[in-house]
Amino acid sequence: MVVRVRGVEDARRMREELRDERRGGAVAVPVVSGPTGAGAAGVVAEGGDFIELDLASFTTAASDLERLHGVVTELLSRADREMEQPLGDGKGPVALNMRRAFGLRGGDVGGGVRTALRSYLRELTLLRDSLEQVAKTQQAQDEQVRHDLERLR
Repeated sequence: MVVRVRGVEDARRMREELRDERRGGAVAVPVVSGPTGAGAAGVVAEGGDFIELDLASFTTAASDLERLHGVVTELLSRADREMEQPLGDGKGPVALNMRRAFGLRGGDVGGGVRTALRSYLRELTLLRDSLEQVAKTQQAQDEQVRHDLERLR
């Protein structure tokens, strides 16, 4: 919405109108019930303070993440290739503005496609590194348990 202010008096009048609107209506706060304890993750802790790692699901998730990292990397390289080519202006009166807007949305300036793709890649890399660390930790713990059980024999 575009509002034109034609002077100081007009601005004061608009400020008073906005102030009156803010005072006028109280917003009803919705009632939010307390937590039920039923999460959506499907993780139930029974009989201990541990989470059992399903190695098959973990491996599948890691490989899916690796595949998605490749997809995003390919999309970024495609965006880099295609954005390097200049866009021709059309014949319409808004063609130049559309080209500039498309360049901003597709480019590296805050909020552009390439900026978003690079952000996704950083997030995927951090997640991948975290999963690798979990796998190494789990493997080390399993080795330690195996070693301890062998010593008990």
